Amino acid sequence: MGLVERNTPRWRRDLALTACCAAAVAEADRTGDPGQRAARLIDCLGVLRSAHDAGVAAALDMGVLRRGLRRGLAPLLPAGSDDDPLGEMRLLDEDSLLCDAVEDLGREHLVPQQALMEYWPWARLRAEQEERQLYSEIRRLPPDDYARVRELLASDPVAEQGVLWEKWGGLWGRFGFFEPVSSWPWCNAAGWCFPCPTCVWPMRAQSAGDGVFVVSCDAHLLEGAQYTCRPVRGRGAPVLEGGGGLAGLVEGFPAAGDYLAVSRTVWRYLTLPGRMEFAIRDALTGIAGLDVLMYPNSDRYDLHITAVDPLVAKGWRVDAKAWRSFGALADALLERPAMGGAVPLTIVVPHRQRSDLPLLRARLAGRPDFEVMTDKALVAEVLRWCRGES
Repeated sequence: MGLVERNTPRWRRDLALTACCAAAVAEADRTGDPGQRAARLIDCLGVLRSAHDAGVAAALDMGVLRRGLRRGLAPLLPAGSDDDPLGEMRLLDEDSLLCDAVEDLGREHLVPQQALMEYWPWARLRAEQEERQLYSEIRRLPPDDYARVRELLASDPVAEQGVLWEKWGGLWGRFGFFEPVSSWPWCNAAGWCFPCPTCVWPMRAQSAGDGVFVVSCDAHLLEGAQYTCRPVRGRGAPVLEGGGGLAGLVEGFPAAGDYLAVSRTVWRYLTLPGRMEFAIRDALTGIAGLDVLMYPNSDRYDLHITAVDPLVAKGWRVDAKAWRSFGALADALLERPAMGGAVPLTIVVPHRQRSDLPLLRARLAGRPDFEVMTDKALVAEVLRWCRGES
């Protein structure tokens, strides 16, 4: 079917182990605020319970969690993990100090070290894990297949399963990128879904009463991707009335059947930046003396642009980002080691977020290996250079 089941014994075991790592760090932290420490442990306990069946989850309390961290993880692992060698592992010693196993497990499960050592709410930690897991999975592909997957996730984030099979060919079914839209009630407007006119992912539908829905894209609402959906007589699709600058004609599809869409994590971290990347490539294609290479050097960044005319050669190394929080993006970028070389890494963000650029630039002021601009500003800069106006 092309879908990877997430609620498997392995997935539940990994979820429990990650929660135990975060709980061990919180339990060992005696320097911070006790209330915050308790909140961290409760957060982890809730996640740990979600990895177990209802009966076992009800018996998991804070005492069981703390004993398991010190005496062995076996009681904290879900059913089916009886023979797991990690069951005997201890994450805290007798003095409540962290064991080396915490860092090893964290690396295995892609938990960033900063997330363990600071208080990251579980939602943020999970999103960071899933982003890293996504890139880890597809970076194992040969370069041509990698670029093909990135382009497919950007160009076709929702379609009927038969269409996806045809476009993905032999790559279909290797990754759990897609989910059935019929399982997403949040985008169902009277039995129909409507793709955003900019990113093509299903828009959110919120009931306004009397069969009317407000339909909008979480990422492109400020650009005008917002509609009012009104019921119609008969079996036809509801009527959308545009309310913003991007509110062009949108063709809906039934919120049922074989329609699949990429998960929200894939949409946020691969589809949105991917659409920027390929839009930049397309805007610069066919210009004499200009070369655009997608995903060079094992995807250390997204595009390498080289202009050889009209005077001297100039290069741009480009990494597209579609983060909602520029503060969090700055934190992630500052964790990166300097890439080296004479050409800085240009962090490209959507034009709609241009008003927040001063914040990001201020946070990165001590890193001359970074420069920041919008996607439109980058294209304009390259075109000016090619015209000899720089």
